[in-house]
Amino acid sequence: MRTKIFWSILTVAVLGLALALGAWFGLNTAAFIALACAFAALSVLFANAAARGIVKPLRDFDPEKSGTSPQYREITPLMGRLTRQNQLIDLQMADLKRSQEEFKVITDSMAEGFVLLDTDMKLLSYNPAARRLMGEEDPMSSETFRKAAQKALAGQHNELNMELEGHVYQILASPVETGGRITGAVIVSLDITEKARREAMRHDFSSNVSHELRTPLTSIYGISELMMNDMVKPGDVKGFAKNIHDESGRLIALINDIIKLSELDEGVLELERSDVDLYAVAGSVAERLRPVAAARGVEFAVTGGPTLVYGIPSVIDEMVYNLCDNAVKYNVENGRVLISAATIGGRPAISVSDTGIGIPREHIDRVFERFYRVDKSHSKAIGGTGLGLSIVKHGAAVHGAEVNMKSNPGRGTVVTITFPDPRAEAEQTDRGE
Repeated sequence: MRTKIFWSILTVAVLGLALALGAWFGLNTAAFIALACAFAALSVLFANAAARGIVKPLRDFDPEKSGTSPQYREITPLMGRLTRQNQLIDLQMADLKRSQEEFKVITDSMAEGFVLLDTDMKLLSYNPAARRLMGEEDPMSSETFRKAAQKALAGQHNELNMELEGHVYQILASPVETGGRITGAVIVSLDITEKARREAMRHDFSSNVSHELRTPLTSIYGISELMMNDMVKPGDVKGFAKNIHDESGRLIALINDIIKLSELDEGVLELERSDVDLYAVAGSVAERLRPVAAARGVEFAVTGGPTLVYGIPSVIDEMVYNLCDNAVKYNVENGRVLISAATIGGRPAISVSDTGIGIPREHIDRVFERFYRVDKSHSKAIGGTGLGLSIVKHGAAVHGAEVNMKSNPGRGTVVTITFPDPRAEAEQTDRGE
């Protein structure tokens, strides 16, 4: 580079010297001007060539390509700094890209919806879960969503619940701050449908238990108060005592059912399992309920043959008893109850059918809920705790069994419990699963 600058300066000096000589030797004006123009043109050409020669190595230098280096020692430190700065930028860009990819993997894997908004409540980013929640809808079209976003952009962390297409979502909104200034909002949506459903069931259960306990206790309290104050005639004492006995029995049955249901629901049963013959269970239940059925003119019949399952004997007996008890209670005068134990498709099963009043189609999916009654007035008249079918449902879940109900109003009901294939269970046991 120094050489090229030197030759450029030398060329200009030579041209200046030539002009000076021309003036010294007294060239006329035209010749002097012609000589000056010629030397000027040559100077421009030499200067351009020198400039291109100087700039070309700088123009050809690429700091992003390793192995290239400037031809001028004077700018080597500058080019070195540019190269290092470029490498640092590459590292920072790689870290940023990796962080973005990690963030995307995390948000895409979230079951919760994730939405990022700017200060104008415009959608900046969202994950697939949020898209599943919103569908093609703009989240700001939801009054609840918009309210949560507005509070977050005002600097308030807030939680709201939103119902959408049969689901309940909890909306958690928080402001995003940068340099002490709110620059957006993050909104996370959680599907709490199951939690809300359980909460509603817990509330209904508490309410129903309170009601079911209050009724017999009120009756017992009232009768005992009359007897304590000698307000009962001697001839009526026996009748009042029977009422106390019946209501106490109802309380005991309710409490026992609640305890049993709680044990099944929470999985705290520690009873040993063994081979259970469904046909033998059916016969035992039929014998116990036959006197009650005979009082209503209901006939019991048991069909099938020995059918073994591996389970908890007391729970299976409770399940079959509750089904048969309902079949008697909700039957018609001179009706019939049939219990059948058999193997269907390689799976042991037991079914209880009756000729009773039946269940409307719209109630079939709900009769297994706790305290749910299709006809409350009829259920109150015949007694019962309202937990029998819930115990059947939870007992079946404990055994991995399936419960199927078919019913027609006025034509009766058939409930079938199908247990897992014992051969499949044996294979799993052998494999240590």
